[in-house]
Amino acid sequence: MKKFDSKRKGFTLVELLIVIVVIGILSAMMMLSSSEAVSSARATTIVADLRNIKTAVLAYYTDHIDTADTTATPTMDLIKPYLTSGKEVKDDKLDGYALDISNNGWFVKYTISGTNVDKIKTKLVGRAASTGLLKEAKVPTTSDTRVYAGGDTVFMYVR
Repeated sequence: MKKFDSKRKGFTLVELLIVIVVIGILSAMMMLSSSEAVSSARATTIVADLRNIKTAVLAYYTDHIDTADTTATPTMDLIKPYLTSGKEVKDDKLDGYALDISNNGWFVKYTISGTNVDKIKTKLVGRAASTGLLKEAKVPTTSDTRVYAGGDTVFMYVR
């Protein structure tokens, strides 16, 4: 058996490999947890944006729709002054958010896209019942099966 040489400097190859493996494992765990946090933040942003647009539509309705005139309908261009986000309206869409105005009612809709789409959908499904997210543009009822349960488009009822 060799005696320990206290004058030896540096690390052995095995020691360096162990440190590299430990750092790799820790960084992999951080990547997984940060991906989860990004998906959760994106889902929260989607719900907040849907609520803000809904509030803007209701404010527009309160200010501009006369009780005798129930035919006037809002557009993204018309509600933009009620939004404080500063986002750009293109083709009657606001950064992917759109209004769905029909005989079924008024809805704000968003088509989910980008990265981590499946994780974002899972987060939205978990928040659907408490936030009023719907899977289709139909007025919700008390015993509703229209609550968002996944899918590329999510709706929020306005009026």
